[in-house]
Amino acid sequence: MIQFLRIFKKDVRHHWPEILISLALLALYTHYELRPWQNPFEYGSISISPFLFALSGRYIPFFLVLSWIFLILRVVQSETLVGDRQWWITKPYVWWELLLSKLLFIFVIIWVPLFHVQLLLLHHAGFPVLGNLGRLFLMQFTLPLALFVFSFALASLTKNLAQALLGVGIVVVVIIAALWLDSGSGHMTGDSSPFMDELEPLLVFASIALVPVWQFARRRTWASRITIAAALVAATVLSLIPFGSHVEQTYPLLAAKDSPAQFRIPAVPESQEHSSGLPDLSSDTRLSLPVNVSGVATGSVVLIHGMKITVDFVNDSHWTRGWVSEYQQLWPGIQRHNLSYEIKRKEYERVKTKALNLHIQLALSEFEEVGSRTVVLPATTFRDGDLGICRLITTGHQVLECQRPFQYPGYIGRFDAPSFPCGSVRRSSNSSPVNLDVAYAWAPVTDETFPDPGLNPIVEYGVIFNPLQRIPDLESPSPVEYSMATLCPGAEIHLAHPALKRRFRIQLELPAVRLQDLVERATL
Repeated sequence: MIQFLRIFKKDVRHHWPEILISLALLALYTHYELRPWQNPFEYGSISISPFLFALSGRYIPFFLVLSWIFLILRVVQSETLVGDRQWWITKPYVWWELLLSKLLFIFVIIWVPLFHVQLLLLHHAGFPVLGNLGRLFLMQFTLPLALFVFSFALASLTKNLAQALLGVGIVVVVIIAALWLDSGSGHMTGDSSPFMDELEPLLVFASIALVPVWQFARRRTWASRITIAAALVAATVLSLIPFGSHVEQTYPLLAAKDSPAQFRIPAVPESQEHSSGLPDLSSDTRLSLPVNVSGVATGSVVLIHGMKITVDFVNDSHWTRGWVSEYQQLWPGIQRHNLSYEIKRKEYERVKTKALNLHIQLALSEFEEVGSRTVVLPATTFRDGDLGICRLITTGHQVLECQRPFQYPGYIGRFDAPSFPCGSVRRSSNSSPVNLDVAYAWAPVTDETFPDPGLNPIVEYGVIFNPLQRIPDLESPSPVEYSMATLCPGAEIHLAHPALKRRFRIQLELPAVRLQDLVERATL
């Protein structure tokens, strides 16, 4: 028998208890995923009872993944690569055959059963298996591949489970530190070079995938560990280095009067800052800027992606923190939105009572409807070519719950509530009749080529028509309208594909304003 097959047979014989546990958890996971809509918890519900959480079966994927990590650690560490006193190095083992035997074990014991379970889930949900087979293969290169590569690298660089746990702890600390540093930079999402966005994960993944091969071939443990650590540090440093903002190139400046969404900043009332008596230990101060929005055309939506504020000081100097993420959906009708921007507390305390000129830039994109159609909601489960398999939940959250292979679709949804008896809406007495009773739903277009990472090829999502705050006119000092539409069987919803029309920037001016007044409005 070929050597790597003998090693594989030995591993199966020695680790049958771990194999049995992982297969049992996979069977339990399959049983749970085969009845997704029989789950007693409605969409969006949250239970704080550990007993009810256990009964729901939501813990199963976590323990299934944990069993796979444990199994890979046990199998690889049965011929540990750390140290030089292992029994197996006295045998005529060839390093590449030892490596191949471990990879074969993962493929046969973990990957093949998972793939067959995914085939079963696709078939049971009523989606064609052959038509989705190619994307199902691609799905193996998302979460399963990342999970197995990480576990394999961890096992090849540690001697036992104790060292592996220590390694996991170090990785968690590094991830938390990287996220903290990245959040402190305050950059707008996507405000970096596309090349750098691809280089950073490639650098980390390549090191984690290739270093274990080097470890099997040479068993240079500390050199392998240092290589992976260096790749992690390099990726973190690259993510923090400002290579220049790409917002100006991606979002060309447009005159405010030519914007598809018209912004007006209402008068900011003066207010006094009152101390709560407790010291504020935060390093940043959040400004809240109210804006009235109008002019969005019917059949379109305008999205705010980022915001940049430049402050003019009395000594003719300027200050800005750069572009920060700010996500808002702007729909037809008159609306009120609050934009948030953080500045350093030290800078805020120095000038909070002075009248300053604020130059506000917004990065926006406009989407318009393509292929608009009407869907009549039945009382039972139904199929839709774009949405997948859907049902209407009429208890608790009013939501259209759907299933679809691999990814949720992008859509623009509109529901005219007053056209149907069940479309109840709360309104104030002085609300304008124009567009005030229309609820909207939105989901961005995703890349249909590559599936979302996960274990289940069936993606569950909800089409939620969000409530909107609107004002009767642009001069209103505060929102006076809060509407909430209710879906029901027989109601008609209008769905369309969102097509990107343009990306652009606009600049707003807010002269002679005190930063203290903006903070006061945020705490009201």
